Amino acid sequence: MFVLTGFVAYNLAAWFANDSYDKELLNAAHAVAARLTEDQKGIVADLPDAVQAVLRHKDRDDFFYQVLSLEKVRLAGDAILPMPIKEVNTDIPAFRNAVVNGQNVRIARIRMPLRQDSKRLVVVQVARTLNSRNELIHKIFLSIVVPQIILGLLSVAAVSYGVKDGLRPLIELSKEIQQRSQSDLTPIENENTPKEIVPIVESINSLFGRIDNHMEEQKRFVANAAHQLRTPVAGLRAYIEYGRRIANGNFSEVLNQIDAGTDRIAELVGGLLILARASERRAQPHDLVELNDLSSEVTADLIRQAANKKIDLFFHPSSTRSIVLGDKSELREMLSNLVNNAVSYTPDGGIVNVTVKAGPPPVVIVQDTGPGIPVQERKRVFERFYRVLGTKVNGTGLGLAIVQEIANSHKAKVELLDPSETKGTLVRITFPSFEAQVS
Repeated sequence: MFVLTGFVAYNLAAWFANDSYDKELLNAAHAVAARLTEDQKGIVADLPDAVQAVLRHKDRDDFFYQVLSLEKVRLAGDAILPMPIKEVNTDIPAFRNAVVNGQNVRIARIRMPLRQDSKRLVVVQVARTLNSRNELIHKIFLSIVVPQIILGLLSVAAVSYGVKDGLRPLIELSKEIQQRSQSDLTPIENENTPKEIVPIVESINSLFGRIDNHMEEQKRFVANAAHQLRTPVAGLRAYIEYGRRIANGNFSEVLNQIDAGTDRIAELVGGLLILARASERRAQPHDLVELNDLSSEVTADLIRQAANKKIDLFFHPSSTRSIVLGDKSELREMLSNLVNNAVSYTPDGGIVNVTVKAGPPPVVIVQDTGPGIPVQERKRVFERFYRVLGTKVNGTGLGLAIVQEIANSHKAKVELLDPSETKGTLVRITFPSFEAQVS
């Protein structure tokens, strides 16, 4: 667009300048003709210095003139001017471009009587270099283009500001939606929303409502399913205990296997219920949880399990209080799954360390001396029901999935690392600082 504008502006400037200077050059030709005199030596032009200065534009241009007969014989003036290209058989002025002494010039030609009372016709040619003409073209060009460029830039800025200002509500709406957690389906407030995007907000709120209803139905289904599964499992356990009391040795072994399977079913149902609750969290965690106290309680709960395998289970608190914002029951479940995994997968006589660092940011580290997790498996172990090939420990495959789900709902980061000094697995959970969560 600017290129087209510049092209048109330059051609307009050239047309105006050429028209103006051609008229001036024609006047100069008439001025030279008016000062022609004839004596015994021939025809001469009486051009005082003041007149020549005007014709040369105060020395900005070179000026040439020439007087010719109709037969193109030079009678007076500059011999370096080229002769007319065509026959001079009309009184209509003619203009053309030429080169004189290596300079571009504009030539005007007229035919008129030598004197008013004379019938002798002569041809007068005047030529001037193009310095002043080009200077005028540039001035006109700039006077047209510069304001247009400024106006164009102002227009672009105004349009950009207008578009940005018009899109600001949509941008703010987009940011608000992006900052929400995947489970926050509360309606978007539209009291101060521009009327143009109210239908969009209402449509989004309607969608949120439908999704929320669907998730509530799913939550009720999971809760009911868990309850329905727990009831027969509890009854089955009661029958198993009764069978043990009345059965002989061989049948007692069968009952033991059934009991172990029942335990796995109960553990699986419990894990699924925890996952469902964690993944469908609605509100922002609001409890003030002290990680030292919570980790100490979890470690104490698993002391007996560790002792049965002769595993040394140590807890290392931070020197200062380490507080995070979260759901205490879910955080307890997360740490319990993590420490339970470490104890379960560590061979007899091993070591498990639970360490809290106040930060910021707060960190909980669980390190064991078990077989470790291969690097290529570390992403997949957080998938539900996934278990590393060759694992001999009984389990549901939900432990680390629960850890990851609860960590996500608390905006915490879970990392699987290699211990620096021993073999095994090091799990580090980094929480957002309390100050960052409340700001």
